[in-house]
Amino acid sequence: MGLGLCALGLMFVGLLAAFEGWYRMTLRELPSLPTPPDATDRLPANLARVYWSLYEPWGSMTVKPMWPWTVAWTVTRIIVSRPPRMDVPPGWTLADTVARHWRPEDSQRIRWRERLTIGIWLTRHWTAEELLAFEARRRPLGHGLRDLPEAARHYLGKEASNLTLAEAALLVTMNDDPQWREHPGCLIDRLQPRRDGRLRRMRMTGLLTAEEEAEARAWPVVLSAQWARACKPCPACSVP
Repeated sequence: MGLGLCALGLMFVGLLAAFEGWYRMTLRELPSLPTPPDATDRLPANLARVYWSLYEPWGSMTVKPMWPWTVAWTVTRIIVSRPPRMDVPPGWTLADTVARHWRPEDSQRIRWRERLTIGIWLTRHWTAEELLAFEARRRPLGHGLRDLPEAARHYLGKEASNLTLAEAALLVTMNDDPQWREHPGCLIDRLQPRRDGRLRRMRMTGLLTAEEEAEARAWPVVLSAQWARACKPCPACSVP
């Protein structure tokens, strides 16, 4: 019995070592690795919290490094408990999204094993703030806007650092749908319940307190005066 358990233990350690060896070998084959964004590109606190909620169902903005034993534990838990949804370590979904969108020099696409390797590497070397800043600059915004801070000035007439929690939730919600991005003024009555739904989910996952949610939901949905003047009638206004 003792020898059997020892053999199983050695086999498990061997599998972990093989996985780490595969990871390091694939890492060496990559021509380059992602460069973290500058500190000045990081999202302000309110916008970062809301943007984090798009990817991670966790109340803390922390990235758990993906070590071999982390992968083994995650896979084992999924096989044994068969949860209704696949729970992965905090930060993995966002890291995997960044890995999917990143392109090495002179390359148009990366293979699945390279994407997996880059995602693991990101969880070990980047913070939640760096992952959010990188991905926020690659989110489609419409109207020629390059990033969420520029969208804040365009739609709300404010700097991203000055957004309230309600405004940050509105900005992120507005960019969920191309139609909302193009004609937000025509769909304000739909944006508010969607914004409030996002705030409710954030409170349920621990990203907000009940007091913060209540205060944010009481905030009206208002677009900048400049955007309202530039907005033209759109077909979306007549959609039931």
